[in-house]
Formats: sequence, C-alpha cells, structure tokens
Amino acid sequence: MLRAKLHAPALNKNIVSRENLLTKLQHAQECKLMLITAPAGYGKTTAVLDWLGKCGLPYAWLSLDAQDNDPVRFWQYVCASLEGIAPGVSKDTEYVFSSRELMKANIHINILIDRLAGGPSDFLLVLDDLHLVRDPSVLAGLSYLIDYLPAKMHLVLISRTEPELDLARHRIKWQAQRLEEEDLRFGKEEISRFYQARGYHLPEDDVKRVESYTEGWAAAMVAVAMSMENDSGSNNAIAALTRSSRDIEQYLKDEVIGTWRLEKRSFAMKTCILDTLSEALCDAVTGDSNGGRVLREISEGSGFLIALDEQKQEYRYHYLFQSFLHKLLLEMAPEEVALLHEKAGMWFRKQGLLPEAVEHFLSGGVYREAFELIEHQMDYLINKNDFGRLLSWIERLPAEYRDNSFKSAVIYALYYAEIGRYDLSRQWISRMNILKDDCQYASGPEWSGYSRTVCTMVEANLLVREGNIAFVSLLFSAAETAGGRYYKIPEYNDFNTADIYFYRCPINMVTGLFKEAPDQYGRIIESYRGMITINPGYAPLGIGEYLYESNRLEEALPYLLCALDEAQGAGCPGALVPAMVDIARIKRARGDMSGAFAVLEECEKQLQSIGKTHWLYLLDAFRCRLYMDIGNTDKVREWFSSGKLNIFTEPNRIKEFELITYARVLISLNRMQDAQLLLQRLLAFTADSKRLHSRVEVLNILALLSFRDHHTRIALRYMDESLAIGMKEGYLRSYLDELSPMAQILRAYIKSRRKQSEDHFPKERKVFAVNLLKQMHGTLLQTLKAHNKVAEEINEGIIRQLTAQEKKVLELILNADTNEKICEKLGISLRTVKTHTGNIYAKLGVKNRVQCIRVVQEIGWPEQPKDSEEFISDK
Repeated sequence: MLRAKLHAPALNKNIVSRENLLTKLQHAQECKLMLITAPAGYGKTTAVLDWLGKCGLPYAWLSLDAQDNDPVRFWQYVCASLEGIAPGVSKDTEYVFSSRELMKANIHINILIDRLAGGPSDFLLVLDDLHLVRDPSVLAGLSYLIDYLPAKMHLVLISRTEPELDLARHRIKWQAQRLEEEDLRFGKEEISRFYQARGYHLPEDDVKRVESYTEGWAAAMVAVAMSMENDSGSNNAIAALTRSSRDIEQYLKDEVIGTWRLEKRSFAMKTCILDTLSEALCDAVTGDSNGGRVLREISEGSGFLIALDEQKQEYRYHYLFQSFLHKLLLEMAPEEVALLHEKAGMWFRKQGLLPEAVEHFLSGGVYREAFELIEHQMDYLINKNDFGRLLSWIERLPAEYRDNSFKSAVIYALYYAEIGRYDLSRQWISRMNILKDDCQYASGPEWSGYSRTVCTMVEANLLVREGNIAFVSLLFSAAETAGGRYYKIPEYNDFNTADIYFYRCPINMVTGLFKEAPDQYGRIIESYRGMITINPGYAPLGIGEYLYESNRLEEALPYLLCALDEAQGAGCPGALVPAMVDIARIKRARGDMSGAFAVLEECEKQLQSIGKTHWLYLLDAFRCRLYMDIGNTDKVREWFSSGKLNIFTEPNRIKEFELITYARVLISLNRMQDAQLLLQRLLAFTADSKRLHSRVEVLNILALLSFRDHHTRIALRYMDESLAIGMKEGYLRSYLDELSPMAQILRAYIKSRRKQSEDHFPKERKVFAVNLLKQMHGTLLQTLKAHNKVAEEINEGIIRQLTAQEKKVLELILNADTNEKICEKLGISLRTVKTHTGNIYAKLGVKNRVQCIRVVQEIGWPEQPKDSEEFISDK
C-alpha cells in the first residue's frame, strides 16, 4: 500500500488564501457532501488543503489514481485512510475483501459506516482526483456510502468531471453543496496577490494582461510564474503572453522547459514516468546522483511539483505537468521510455515493492520479469480475492506467457467460477490439468502434490457453486488415492459466507446424501477429514439441521452441539452461526424464548473473537424475528429503522435473510403493498438462484399475506407451489415455525382441495398437508403452554410489585367501588386512597381507572380457576 496516497499533499509556501472560497467550503460542515469539479489546474486541491488547515476538523485524505478502479483496492485504501478516525477499521473489514459476494452486498461499507457512526466529533473524508475512478461498482458503492453517511461524517469529493453518482436526492435535501470552475477562477485582486506572494509586484496593466491570458486559471498563472522565475525580468515574461499560444502545454514548452538548463530538463523528462518521486528512485531511473538537489530546486520555485512528505522528501508532479512531460518524452526520446520503466521496475523489485515493479515491467515491455513476479504473487492475491489486479496484469502479457501458465489457468478457472461463467471455468480447468504436467513445472513430488491439490480444490470449488454433489466424491477420491499425503489442507474451507441456515449454504446438498445413504456419508466425511488439519463443524451441522427440518428436535440437538464445539475450535463462523441459531430455534419451538435470546447473546460473544462482523447483522435480523414472536414492537421498529435496507435493495445471498425479515416487519406495520413488492422481488431471486429452502419461506409469507387480505385463491396458489417443493425436499419446520397463521391456511387449503380430482391435486400433496396440520397442532399446543407459562410469570411479577394494601385497593377498584367507598371499607383517608391509586397506576403503566381495570383483566388477576387445556384451546 502506497502510504503517500493517504497523506494530504503539503501546501506550497507561496499559497494565497482566498476568503470567498474558504467561506463556500465552510458549508461542507453543514451538509453531507461537498463536490468540487473543475478542469485540471484550477487549484481544486490547493483550495481544499488551505481550508483544511483552517477549519479545525479532523480529516482523512485519499489521493486516487487509475488503479483504484478495482473495488478491492479502492475500499482498502478508503479504510486505511480512515484509520486515524476509527482505529482498527482496516482490520475489521479485511476479511470482506476476500469475498466477491460480501463486497457486492456492501458488507465492508456497512462495517465502515457502523464504526464511523460512533466517532466523538465531526470529521471529513477527502477523495482527491475522483475523475480517475470510473468503475461502475466502485461508484455504486460510493453512492451507497453517501446514502447512509454517519451524521458526523462529511465527504469532500474533488474531480475534474461530474462523477456518476446518484446525488439528486441529496441536493434536494440541501445535503450536497458544490464548487465549480467559475468559483475557482482567480479575480484581478487575487491574481495580484498571487504574484506578490512570489515576489513579483505587477502593474495593473500586467495584471489585466495575465487575467486576459489565463482567465483566472491557476495552472496558467503558475506557468507564467515559472517563466518569470527563469527570466531575469518579469516584464519580458509578461510580454511573452501576447506572443504565445493560449495552449498551456505550448506555453510550458516554449517559455518554461525551453528555458531550463539541460540537467534540469533531462531530469524532469526521465522521471515523469514515476507516480511518486524520491531521491533514491530518481537516481536509479536517471542514472545520476543529483535527484535530491534537483527535486528541491524544482519544488522551491514551482507549483507543479507537490510535496507528499516533506520530511521524507517525497513528491509527485502535478498531473497536468506530468502529462505534458510524458508527451514531450515520447516526442523527443521515445526509445528511452521502455528502458526507464525497466530501471524503475528493477528498483521497486529490489525494495520488495512487487506490485509497483510489475506495473513498470509491463509498461516497459519487460515481460519475463513481470511474469515471474506475477506468478510469485498469485497464491497470495487469489486468497485475497484480488482478481481485478491479477487479471489486469495477465491481460497485458503476450499470449505465449498468458496461455501457457498453470497459475494463469488457475486464475481464470477461479475467476469465471466466481462470476458464474461455469462453462468458461470448466474450459480453463481442462487447460489447467494439461499444464500441471508441463515439464517446466514438474520438479518432483513436491510440485506434483501441490499441483494436484490445486486442481482438485479448483474443480471442487466449481462443483460447489454449480450445486453439484459430485464435489464430495471428488474429494473422497482424492483422499483415497493420495491418502492425505498430497492433499493435506492447512486451513479449513469456510463454505458458508453468510447463510444463517445450513439448508441455504452452497454445500446443503450433502444433507440429501445423508438422508439417502448415511453410511456412505460417514465414510466420505471421514475421508475428507483425513485431508484437513482442523474440522470446521459442517459435517455434524448438516445432520443436525436435517433432523431439525424433519421435526426431530431431540435427535438434532446432539449433532448441533457437536457442530458448535468443532466450529468454536476452528473459529469457523459459517458453521458456528447456523449451529447456534438452530439451537435457538429449538428453544423457540419449545417456547423457551428467554433461552433463545440467551443463545443469540452467546453467539454474539463468540463472533467478537472471530471478527467477521457481518454475521452480527444476520443475528440481529433473527433476534428481530424473536421480538416479533413476543410482540415487542419497540425492538422490532428499532431494528427496522436502523438497518440499511429498503424495498429496492438488491436481493442477493448475503442480504436475503435480512430482506425476508424486513418483509415480515413491513407486514406487521401494515405496509402491505411494500411487503408485496419486496416479496415478489425475493421470489424472483430465489427462482433465478435455485434456492428452494428460501423460496418455500417466501411463498409461505406471500400465502399468509394474501390470506390475511382475503385473497384466498391467490394464497392457495402460493401454498400449492410451496407444498410441492416442501414435500419433495422433506421440509417440515419451514411450515411448523410459522405457527397458528400457517395452521389456518393449511385448513383452508385442505378444505378447498377436497372436491378436486387427483389430476389437479395429487393425493400425496394432500397427505403431506394433513400431516403438517397434525404435527402443527401438537407444536402449537406445546408452544402456547410455554407462552402461557411465560405470560403468567410476567403477570405475577407485575402483581408482586404491589403492596398488600395496594392489592386490597385494587380489588375494590375492580369491584367498581368509588374512592369514598374504599375509604369506608378499609378505614383509611381519601388522601391515602389517592396515594395508593397513583402507585397502582404507575406500577401497571396506566393513566386512569379504565386502563387499570383493562390491564388487570388481561393479566387475569385475581386468578380464576380454569382448566389449562380448555384455556389453551380457547386461545
């Protein structure tokens, strides 16, 4: 990581403060966003730097470049820049960058927002040269950040062009301000002060001439100043304005570079290929030993050399000036360009800065050295999911390097599997298997073991993504033939990125294998465990959740506890979270709601040590489901308003569970149309992605919603599709967990289908529905008993708050006695009665006698004898 990108450039010592600009920039503290757009050389960055030094707010800075069009690189730099504001945020988000799915769901941005929301004071994030970033996914992520920007955070964007961000709604709300070209132009008085700061006192006529030529353009004013610096008399330089073209590059060539001595001009042209300038690097590229001296000389008199770190004496050319120098180099000495890049690459390689070395080798056509460095970094960058950088390098290599590299084939196979082009991935897997035996690689058993392991895991990765259970037999075969000798994997593979239920994660198909052939399942699992050094917990988890879904709760629990132990030992959240959520679901099914909440709290503690924050969002969504069960509307609304979700959030595997919960909350808030729209979008997503378990849940909610709105025919149509899937897949708890509303709709479903022929309504489906209803009756009875017990405990706690005398007063209130009658019966004063009554109202949370009587009647106090079974049936 280039640390210079994270430091604001140093201000030129000849800076002229511009009060009108400072006043306008001050508005950035009053809005979410300040957008500064103007062509190159208008002093955008300088104006912001001057303001930052005076505004008094803490700030983070990031200078962008063309390589930041890769989302991984861009957001890694954003997080690094904010380390001073939110220490540790880079570490918190690091794991997200290894998963394209997590990044697509903006998990890294959510973590960033949540961390920044807790800041002690307002702060600024400045993104300079945003025009260099055009990648749609990067800009979409930036728009998302703006949508949910923490209240104390203010974003300053500096760009030559209007960025393709969705800013309209922010401008309407006066949450976005902008500075443009006209705001940045220098006026006459400012032009005069600009040259005074450089030691030139221009007459009014000369000021007018400069204004006419430059039109207040800062870059042109700097060019004139550079010309004056090299001219013994400023009048000659000003006079040259009338002779020169209005083209700034032509002026720089004729009046500035043309007047420099040969050493200085040669140095500038040779070093223009560098993004960061330091004495040692410049000396390596030029072949001279004058780097430090010439850099200081150019820096002291020029606005076109920007100090990145004055202490380390690191600089960069102004992009406008660098572009000009590069054109001049290609015009005057094109044969030198490749050699200069090669020298730079050699220097970076020696310093261990390999990505920079690769870039220069590729730019210089030094392909052998570039190829060796790319292959050296491939494994590391694959693990980091940095396909963008790898592919950008590989695509720039000649075909003979690209097409005959085993590791390049691995990259393409993994990349195409990642983006869903399974056909292309399989083609590259075939190529990879051919190249692994290439003589240039085959160097004994070590290479053979490594290459075979890679081929096996790459193909297994594709099969998992395709939903093909053949990946299990592939791993089994590999383990059997190699005995684990060449296939020992140092780290477990966390197959589950963000699915809260095992039935929805990529390897859920193994539950079918356990169902059909449990003995074979056990042998395959044992073989696979011979290949890995630590067990992540997926094997028992798959069995445990299968048993839970089959409504065999007592049998499921031991497997889930085993999965929990293994997942804790491996630090594997993909198995840990589903195991603990399943345990919470069992407690919920038994009516132990406090126990279910306790399990989630413990799971949250476990995740704190693992550090994968996005799982906490899923736990919060599941916790919201429990709050809905117990009727805690305040907590439900709190989750609903705090989440970064809406009905137009793009459904994906990472967000799916949260969005389904969001739809449930919309229904509870009586926002039926919004819920219907979101559920239809989720239904389309589950169909496209073939997520059957999720599809059944969405279909069930749609059926319940339609039934609630008295659209019975539509509701039964949804149930028909849901039951067809559920019967085939063996889903039971997907229906039982919906409790009494599902029982009502099942009764209606069975009743409506009695008169239909088996052609329209298969007998098996009817039997399945009837069986569900029978099991649901037993489940509801158990749950209602448990809920009734919880309610009784709560109500008893409320009554226990009352004193003995207050209970006597309350009984008389229920008897409809007046305050005077209560005085008479209890032998106390009217004032004492009113005191007791006020205490009773406060403890019951009511304001008057009518509310008091209603609450006490709901509590069921004083207790009336009633048969518990009859009570549950009534309920």
